[in-house]
Amino acid sequence: MGLIELKYKYKEMKQVFEKLISNIPELKDHFLKEVDLINYNIEEDLPYIDVGSISRYVVEKKLNNQTSTFTQLFENAEEVYVHGDDEVKNFIVIGLLEGIQNIGGSKIDYYKSFQGWLKPQSRIAWDKLIDSWEGNDWRISKDKQKEIDKILNKKKKK
Repeated sequence: MGLIELKYKYKEMKQVFEKLISNIPELKDHFLKEVDLINYNIEEDLPYIDVGSISRYVVEKKLNNQTSTFTQLFENAEEVYVHGDDEVKNFIVIGLLEGIQNIGGSKIDYYKSFQGWLKPQSRIAWDKLIDSWEGNDWRISKDKQKEIDKILNKKKKK
């Protein structure tokens, strides 16, 4: 397996944000109303706060069933995640993905409803993030869980 080229570095967050919003004019307009990328400075700006603008956009669109930009957005996020340094990877997971999960909360089914848009590496990160907070029981279907409970109850009665 070849080495993956690091294109995105945490010290160059302007480039990370530019990629995340690229090819999505509506998101770009939304984001640039809140964040000044022209003068973005990692020493003075707050990337983890600023990415909240993108997370809020995603949740709002999901709640309104307006998901036409999601394919491009999650392709962009995957590109940044795969080709980012460790700090950028952490930023995508904790800033963007966890932001979507936290902002959406119980209003969205974050367990499964984004699976069609998440790409391979970001999907693994998404699922591990849920596991870290909630364990992995959510991965078991309700029917399978009923089956498991039934077996466990039989064993308790013996």
